[in-house]
Amino acid sequence: MKAAWYEKIGKADEVLYIGDMDPIECGPHDVRVRIHVSGINPSDVKTRAGARGDIAFPRIIPHSDGAGVIEMVGSQVDKARIGEKVWLYNAAWQRPFGTCAQYCTLPSEQAVSLPDHIDFDAGACLGVPAMTALYGLLCDGDIRDKVVFISGGA
Repeated sequence: MKAAWYEKIGKADEVLYIGDMDPIECGPHDVRVRIHVSGINPSDVKTRAGARGDIAFPRIIPHSDGAGVIEMVGSQVDKARIGEKVWLYNAAWQRPFGTCAQYCTLPSEQAVSLPDHIDFDAGACLGVPAMTALYGLLCDGDIRDKVVFISGGA
């Protein structure tokens, strides 16, 4: 598969490589998704730049979020998921291989069904940003009958 990766922390133009590597095999509870759109988050940039400490793995494929189609499932995942359109979240969280590749293998619960009327671009934006927004709105009680200002919500 084609992928972008880094093996040391630093500036993107100094440490990112693009090339071929074997796709990651599915564990029993995993799915392999053919990535259509990869989503990048500030945490991905901070990790690559070294703002989060030393490199955690010998090789890292960045990007936490994405969207695509499930092409393979592990032995404990329903085979009916093959062909399912999904959005992904936290693919690179505490794992070496994120969504900046043709394929991403990750735990099946991190591949969420994406309705047909939602395109892959929008699906790749759901992950960390949408969950952060949801948490920010609902983590401290009921917001009914309250005014909520969302800065940059466009």
